[in-house]
Amino acid sequence: MKKIMIVVVLMLFCCGCGDEAENTIVSFKGGCLTKEDVVAHYNKLKRKNKYRNNPDTLTPEFIFDHALNMEMIIEKGLEEKLHLVPWIREEIHGFMSDLFLKTMQERLVPEIDKKGITEQEMRRFYEENKEKYQKKALYGVRIVKTDDQEKTASVMSEIRSGMISFEGAAEKYSKDEKSKTNGGFIGMRSLDKFQDNWRNVIEKLRLNEIYGPAEIDRSWYLLELTQKTEQHQYTYEEKQAYIRNDVLHKKYRDEWQKTYDRLKNKFEVKINEQKLQEFYKGFVTSSEDVVDPGNRD
Repeated sequence: MKKIMIVVVLMLFCCGCGDEAENTIVSFKGGCLTKEDVVAHYNKLKRKNKYRNNPDTLTPEFIFDHALNMEMIIEKGLEEKLHLVPWIREEIHGFMSDLFLKTMQERLVPEIDKKGITEQEMRRFYEENKEKYQKKALYGVRIVKTDDQEKTASVMSEIRSGMISFEGAAEKYSKDEKSKTNGGFIGMRSLDKFQDNWRNVIEKLRLNEIYGPAEIDRSWYLLELTQKTEQHQYTYEEKQAYIRNDVLHKKYRDEWQKTYDRLKNKFEVKINEQKLQEFYKGFVTSSEDVVDPGNRD
């Protein structure tokens, strides 16, 4: 796919070449192939396993035919205006931006000297971003998921009366297929790794106490907090090496933002705010169906 995209990029954005070009081997409606193009094509092919292990197949005749045939496929796609189809356009532009970025990176944002970062900068960054250097509290949670409140209350009664354990209730009654075979355990994770509408419930749980019935996402649950580790704040000294890297990354982010702002100004970007707000308002990023009720990953 990337091999084709390189040629598509060249075809769409170069000025083309005429018959008078000194190194033109073949011309066609919409473009041409020069000796340099075919050599670049060869350099690409020889790095592929298929040809690296069989170098004898890469004859000059094969290389030229391969390059020209690929151009013909692209010409046919352009004729059918496939390059204007949104998902194909995104693939082409995504590859092109990555390729151009690698080529222009040092010119757009020069290398920043890591050794030039001062102790004062690092300490200030640590104080402003202490939450980055915390070991978050972790919550280990079991659940029993049922269809309705009445059923959930009935299961709760069985557990509290000692008729069945929480693990046994999960295996027998829970509708959550992923956790029921593991005693209802949905994992050990920090609050930010739970879906938003689960966090308030998880925060209320006390160790080894059963909570419920609780309605979450139109289903009913019993929950039990089985494990919890406390939050820990790392000191500056403990994370000094990481802080230096984070400061460096911030410097790069800031420089890239300046570069993007400069490019937007250079190329006279004009945003239709009404259309943009309509897009924001109507854009949906996730499905209503959640496979793992607690996991954001």
